[in-house]
Amino acid sequence: MGFISNIKRSAGKFILDKKLMHLRRERKLVNLHSAKTIGIVYHVSNQIVFDKVKGLVKELTSRQRQVMALGFVNRKTIPNYCVAANSGYYFSLSDLNWYGAPRNAYITEFINTEFDILIDLSLEKHFVLEYVTSLSRSKFKVGRQNEQGPDCFDMMIKMDAGASVEALIEQLIHYLVIIKPSAAVNI
Repeated sequence: MGFISNIKRSAGKFILDKKLMHLRRERKLVNLHSAKTIGIVYHVSNQIVFDKVKGLVKELTSRQRQVMALGFVNRKTIPNYCVAANSGYYFSLSDLNWYGAPRNAYITEFINTEFDILIDLSLEKHFVLEYVTSLSRSKFKVGRQNEQGPDCFDMMIKMDAGASVEALIEQLIHYLVIIKPSAAVNI
């Protein structure tokens, strides 16, 4: 990594840490059956991942449950398959500020929404997705175990390095169905 990239990354991490010091959210163990609102954050790396997440959104959405998906495309433009599908909100590198944080009103609104569950389907680390997930005011944050650490997620799923988004979805849904909120202690 270059000198400028290191400065940007350090500045972004510093600013995120400062914002996290002021973050107040109600942490609450919520299972899939009792969730009324679910937010999904993910990296749109290709159309296969896009289709899997689109299917998940469709599966989880019901009359009693609202699901919102937020996909990050790691390039300047958003692919046509995202635009045509109209199944979530997608943002690209063009929507980031100089240190890699989103500068978009919709993303700010997504972060401030108190979802019952926030599902982070990131398989690799992207600062912008870490930013969104970390600052989210969601009650119960779940995702893949990684170097973001326990301060970011309330429940982490350990996956092999080469795991697919489909395998992560399967594991997250499995555990979100079987956990029992009434038996839990405050987290």
